[in-house]
Amino acid sequence: MPAVLAALLFVTCQAETPVRVTVVIVLATNQNAVVDAKLKDLAKEVQKRDPKLTGFKLVATECKSIPVGGAEVITLTDKQELKIQVDKAKDANGRISMTLNPPAMDSVTYACACDKFFPVVTPHRTKAGEQLIIAVMAKPCTLKK
Repeated sequence: MPAVLAALLFVTCQAETPVRVTVVIVLATNQNAVVDAKLKDLAKEVQKRDPKLTGFKLVATECKSIPVGGAEVITLTDKQELKIQVDKAKDANGRISMTLNPPAMDSVTYACACDKFFPVVTPHRTKAGEQLIIAVMAKPCTLKK
């Protein structure tokens, strides 16, 4: 019986551990081909769907610690906001269920793989015509044994 109790306590504690969510804010353009060195992989992925976007600029990186069931709002460029909710803790496949509410889009719910960014190309454009892209990663995978 004590082993069962210990297992239940471990699962409960693990579920209550906040999830570290990282959001990378990017502006993309078709006016140049300058790609920030940190964004080369992201640029390749985005260009598979929209080859017209050739320039990618890193605007900011935001990190939040969000408990399971909790939500945070991150301010983006041009007073746009991204709401992030952590729906479920890490599952057996190491994925966390999250819901994103990007600007000018319907909400997106997905299972986030550990240490992998999920890019979202929003329809928002700045006055200069740059397109807002956000990339989100959750990191609950610090409890490796």
